Amino acid sequence: MFFKKNKMKETSSTLKRENTGKLDKNELIEEAKNLTNTIDSVSGEERSKVLNRIGSLYFEADKIDDAIKYYEISISESKSLGKAYTELLKLYNIKRKEAINKKDDESLKHYMDKIDSLLQLSKDVIRGRS
Repeated sequence: MFFKKNKMKETSSTLKRENTGKLDKNELIEEAKNLTNTIDSVSGEERSKVLNRIGSLYFEADKIDDAIKYYEISISESKSLGKAYTELLKLYNIKRKEAINKKDDESLKHYMDKIDSLLQLSKDVIRGRS
């Protein structure tokens, strides 16, 4: 009851993943692009699920910037703590680490600010201010 998972519609690529174990990056990107075409036809919670799925596919395909884009859209529309929130924190930390390795102070500050704003959002949601 409490841990019931939401089931997305199975696509042919989902079935491929079950048979072969994992999709390659091109298949993941193709599935994400196909889902992108459906965004405007759904709304509310279903739209958030689609946005999160697109973000997840791009994350799995190592398209970090694209994944961030769709997770940010999901959070800006739903203002809820869930998959988009946790995945976005992971992605921001990946980008933050990349900035540290490149010694890019501007990008480092940018992603630290993004992390801070997500943490503030979590406080606001918990306090009921969202």
